[in-house]
Amino acid sequence: MMGRTHLALGAVAGVHLAAATPRLGLPIMAAALIGAILPDVDTPYSKLGRRLWPLSRIILMTFGHRGGTHSAVFLILATAAMWFVSPPVGLAFGAGIATHLAADAVSFGHGTRFTARGAGVPLLWPLSERKAGLRLVKVNGALENLVILPWVTLYAVQLGWRLV
Repeated sequence: MMGRTHLALGAVAGVHLAAATPRLGLPIMAAALIGAILPDVDTPYSKLGRRLWPLSRIILMTFGHRGGTHSAVFLILATAAMWFVSPPVGLAFGAGIATHLAADAVSFGHGTRFTARGAGVPLLWPLSERKAGLRLVKVNGALENLVILPWVTLYAVQLGWRLV
């Protein structure tokens, strides 16, 4: 999925969790949004990768796109690290990452960024590089841009509006 779709999915997770802990609403939303785009730090073409390009290029050369940063190990370690800062914020951070992994598990793309890694995510990395997922949604395709992104965005706005 594209960064904007990952952010919309992270916003849905963040709004749900912010509703449970309103006094931490802003940090929870920020953590969910950052978590939603963090796994794509493994490519210098992503929103985050363009800003952290030296790190992004190293991760890409080491693990490839949709490699280690798209695994359950990464989800658990990143969530645990944030959990020590604040459990509710850590949960939101992990939820953002989880939305990213779920979205990438059902999406596929074409071109140099996808030929080596293909569709799905390596949930069991480093034990196995086998991808888990289904080829349901083409990255930046009509289904993502005309159906998923608008509806998820509207849902996040509607949920957020109730918190105001």
